[in-house]
Amino acid sequence: MALEGCLEDLGIRDILQILSLSKKSGTLSLKCQNGSGVVYFSDGQVVRATSNIFPETLGQLLRQGNVVTEDVIVQALKSQKSTIPHRPLGQILVEDYMVSSAAIEKIVAAQIEKIIFSFFSCNKGSFSFQLGEMEGFGSAQLNPLDFMLEQGLSPQRLVVKGLKVIESGPEKKIDQELIERELAERETQQTQSGLERLRGMLAELEHYELGGGIILLILRYASEIMGRAIIFDVRGSHLVGVGQFGLADSSLCADSIVRKMQFHIDSGSLFAQVIQEKVAVRSALKNTAAEESLKEFLNGEPEEVFLGPLVSDGKVVALLYGDSGPGNQVMQDANAFEVFLSQAGLAMEQTLRGAGKDL
Repeated sequence: MALEGCLEDLGIRDILQILSLSKKSGTLSLKCQNGSGVVYFSDGQVVRATSNIFPETLGQLLRQGNVVTEDVIVQALKSQKSTIPHRPLGQILVEDYMVSSAAIEKIVAAQIEKIIFSFFSCNKGSFSFQLGEMEGFGSAQLNPLDFMLEQGLSPQRLVVKGLKVIESGPEKKIDQELIERELAERETQQTQSGLERLRGMLAELEHYELGGGIILLILRYASEIMGRAIIFDVRGSHLVGVGQFGLADSSLCADSIVRKMQFHIDSGSLFAQVIQEKVAVRSALKNTAAEESLKEFLNGEPEEVFLGPLVSDGKVVALLYGDSGPGNQVMQDANAFEVFLSQAGLAMEQTLRGAGKDL
């Protein structure tokens, strides 16, 4: 699973929910006007985070929380310097100085929350999630917290709690029972069938405000059933990239690259077939010029792809391309997704008419 893009297109709350649903391990790098940071995931749970916004070390946090004394920290750091290979400070405090692991976890969890919540207000910037198991700690200078939570934090809980913190302010005590109720509701929604998920997405679609909102809903739905996806606007005989999910590029935001994509709709291509028949297809890509260009962009040829039309006023206004991605994620609930696309196409056309401009 690869995930990279711009925060103006996919915010931190949506990213956390996507990574929670995927239950993957890896690192999420964030850059925005507030600063930069890295969040570490293990099986979809947040276990560590660092940021230049809050550069406090574990020792400083533990002293502020009255968990340890200055003398203990000094002795533990001295012991750490003479230990090869590197031992995390938290491990030394627990094993050699009998400091409560639970107390350290509580302090670190609070700092992780503070770091993640600081990115909730970012509306410009970039993000990149790299799949893979976490590397060793290496150095406390590179990992100021020098500690990894044994029991990770739920991204879903972070989203719910973060929104409450923003609404009420960081100083006000958060109602934990209210958070638990909202989490229970979210878990119930996640276990619903494809039809129930569709109903929920259609309900959200009724309250769109901008075309970008519609695209985000489509990509969010796609993220639950596909490995990656691209939305193309149909402009005459050409397809123009609008947005994406699950694509990665090492140098630029994938969204910026997608928006520069432009393919001619070749006769006999899958693109032409979907536009002419106005129905979705699941098939391998053909060998037309447009499809060969897409294969090159994707760095390979997927075994099966999904192409779905957004139809409004009897014409196809956009296409949704999706596949299993590098991780070979199985595409599910395609029929329900087709229904959602038909409604999204109508909503998108209404938005274009109201805005009087292209996406």
